[in-house]
Amino acid sequence: MPLDPVYGWGIVLEPVETLIEETAAYIEQLAREVYERGAEFSDEELRERFFAFWDRLVAEGKLQRLPDRPPEFGRAILGPRRWLRAQRIRIRRLVEYWRAAGGPA
Repeated sequence: MPLDPVYGWGIVLEPVETLIEETAAYIEQLAREVYERGAEFSDEELRERFFAFWDRLVAEGKLQRLPDRPPEFGRAILGPRRWLRAQRIRIRRLVEYWRAAGGPA
Protein backbone atom coordinates (compact mmCIF):
# COMPACT_ATOMS: atom_id res chain seq x y z
CA MET A 1 0.00 0.00 0.00
CA PRO A 2 1.82 3.11 -1.21
CA LEU A 3 2.28 6.01 1.20
CA ASP A 4 3.36 8.51 -1.45
CA PRO A 5 0.60 11.00 -2.39
CA VAL A 6 1.80 10.95 -5.99
CA TYR A 7 -0.23 7.74 -6.35
CA GLY A 8 -3.42 9.43 -5.20
CA TRP A 9 -3.26 13.03 -6.34
CA GLY A 10 -0.07 13.37 -8.39
CA ILE A 11 1.54 15.42 -5.59
CA VAL A 12 5.34 15.18 -5.72
CA LEU A 13 7.20 15.56 -2.42
CA GLU A 14 10.92 14.95 -1.88
CA PRO A 15 12.98 13.43 -0.43
CA VAL A 16 10.84 10.33 -0.82
CA GLU A 17 12.56 8.51 2.04
CA THR A 18 11.61 11.30 4.46
CA LEU A 19 8.09 11.42 3.05
CA ILE A 20 7.56 7.69 3.59
CA GLU A 21 9.09 7.73 7.08
CA GLU A 22 7.09 10.75 8.23
CA THR A 23 3.83 9.55 6.65
CA ALA A 24 4.15 6.10 8.24
CA ALA A 25 4.66 7.73 11.64
CA TYR A 26 1.67 10.00 11.02
CA ILE A 27 -0.51 7.01 10.18
CA GLU A 28 0.43 5.52 13.55
CA GLN A 29 -0.58 8.81 15.20
CA LEU A 30 -3.92 8.73 13.36
CA ALA A 31 -4.42 5.12 14.45
CA ARG A 32 -3.85 6.13 18.08
CA GLU A 33 -6.55 8.79 17.70
CA VAL A 34 -8.96 6.24 16.21
CA TYR A 35 -8.10 3.79 18.99
CA GLU A 36 -8.69 6.39 21.71
CA ARG A 37 -11.87 7.92 20.35
CA GLY A 38 -13.33 4.67 19.01
CA ALA A 39 -14.39 6.17 15.67
CA GLU A 40 -12.78 6.35 12.25
CA PHE A 41 -12.15 9.48 10.24
CA SER A 42 -14.36 10.29 7.27
CA ASP A 43 -12.65 10.29 3.87
CA GLU A 44 -12.86 14.09 3.74
CA GLU A 45 -11.39 14.48 7.23
CA LEU A 46 -8.62 12.01 6.46
CA ARG A 47 -7.79 13.78 3.20
CA GLU A 48 -7.73 17.18 4.90
CA ARG A 49 -5.49 15.88 7.68
CA PHE A 50 -2.98 14.34 5.26
CA PHE A 51 -2.84 17.51 3.15
CA ALA A 52 -2.33 19.67 6.25
CA PHE A 53 0.35 17.26 7.47
CA TRP A 54 2.29 17.40 4.19
CA ASP A 55 1.91 21.19 4.03
CA ARG A 56 3.37 21.41 7.54
CA LEU A 57 6.34 19.22 6.59
CA VAL A 58 7.00 21.46 3.58
CA ALA A 59 6.72 24.61 5.75
CA GLU A 60 9.16 23.07 8.27
CA GLY A 61 11.63 22.35 5.46
CA LYS A 62 11.52 18.58 5.94
CA LEU A 63 10.02 18.11 2.48
CA GLN A 64 10.10 20.02 -0.76
CA ARG A 65 7.08 20.17 -3.02
CA LEU A 66 7.98 19.78 -6.66
CA PRO A 67 5.65 20.34 -9.63
CA ASP A 68 2.71 17.97 -9.50
CA ARG A 69 2.38 15.09 -11.93
CA PRO A 70 -0.68 15.20 -14.19
CA PRO A 71 -3.81 14.15 -12.22
CA GLU A 72 -4.29 11.12 -14.46
CA PHE A 73 -0.92 9.76 -13.25
CA GLY A 74 -2.18 9.24 -9.70
CA ARG A 75 -5.61 8.09 -10.82
CA ALA A 76 -4.05 5.47 -13.10
CA ILE A 77 -2.31 3.86 -10.15
CA LEU A 78 -4.66 4.37 -7.19
CA GLY A 79 -6.45 7.68 -7.25
CA PRO A 80 -7.60 9.61 -4.20
CA ARG A 81 -10.35 7.26 -3.06
CA ARG A 82 -8.24 4.10 -3.20
CA TRP A 83 -5.21 5.86 -1.68
CA LEU A 84 -7.32 6.92 1.30
CA ARG A 85 -8.79 3.42 1.53
CA ALA A 86 -5.28 1.95 1.69
CA GLN A 87 -4.38 4.25 4.58
CA ARG A 88 -7.65 3.45 6.33
CA ILE A 89 -6.71 -0.25 6.09
CA ARG A 90 -3.33 0.51 7.69
CA ILE A 91 -5.05 2.41 10.48
CA ARG A 92 -7.61 -0.35 11.09
CA ARG A 93 -4.92 -3.02 11.25
CA LEU A 94 -2.98 -1.06 13.85
CA VAL A 95 -6.12 -0.45 15.90
CA GLU A 96 -7.10 -4.12 15.73
CA TYR A 97 -3.60 -5.15 16.77
CA TRP A 98 -3.63 -2.77 19.73
CA ARG A 99 -7.07 -3.96 20.82
CA ALA A 100 -5.83 -7.55 20.78
CA ALA A 101 -2.59 -6.61 22.56
CA GLY A 102 -4.21 -4.46 25.23
CA GLY A 103 -3.26 -1.08 23.79
CA PRO A 104 -0.50 0.72 21.93
CA ALA A 105 3.06 0.38 23.17
